[in-house]
Amino acid sequence: MGGILLPNLIIIYHGTRQLDFAPNFGGGRNYHDFGKGLYATEDIEAAKEWACQDKTEYAYIYTYELDTAVLNIINLEKSNIIQWVSALMQHRPSKKIRGAGHALCEKMIKIYGIDVETYDAIRGYRADNSNFQFASDFVSGVMSLPTLRKVVNEGALGLQICIKSALAYESLELVQVEKISGEKCELYHERYLAKDSAARTLANSYLNEPQIGQLLSDVCEGVAK
Repeated sequence: MGGILLPNLIIIYHGTRQLDFAPNFGGGRNYHDFGKGLYATEDIEAAKEWACQDKTEYAYIYTYELDTAVLNIINLEKSNIIQWVSALMQHRPSKKIRGAGHALCEKMIKIYGIDVETYDAIRGYRADNSNFQFASDFVSGVMSLPTLRKVVNEGALGLQICIKSALAYESLELVQVEKISGEKCELYHERYLAKDSAARTLANSYLNEPQIGQLLSDVCEGVAK
């Protein structure tokens, strides 16, 4: 890489154990955070941590330029966080939802859900183990909306971008591929575990406080703004 990026160009990173990886429109799995797509991040350190979240001896970090000039991108981290939860639950139905949470989840999706297929790309928090647990706790009525915002923002578990449309795939250009292995993989694996543990500790500290008002039931009834 080198030179100056144009304002519409961003650098994104995708981690995988696959050599000669080639992103293709329609690839991926429906049950990922925002459905099928290429999941990447603008933070190279996060990409390495995510690539090594499971113990592995090696991983590859693919660096791409993404031309966003004509792309319709929704930023879920900047909009209503309930849209982010709704998108997750549309694609990753949680077995951790309890009690009346199932009916509330359906109501939430009906009110706040978005059609992710209408966007070229989606920016949002990465719903790894802990973030997905927090979203499930909110849907189950265990965690309030203010607490959810705090733990997701302060937990520093990272933002991701999901490439969805054929146009977005065509706007990608491979820049370089970096291999990480051995002790580096172990280092990034430990970093991932440490961040996940710290986020859970943070959430537990907030959950020890009374969760008054702005539960999902309140939000769906229009009480929370």
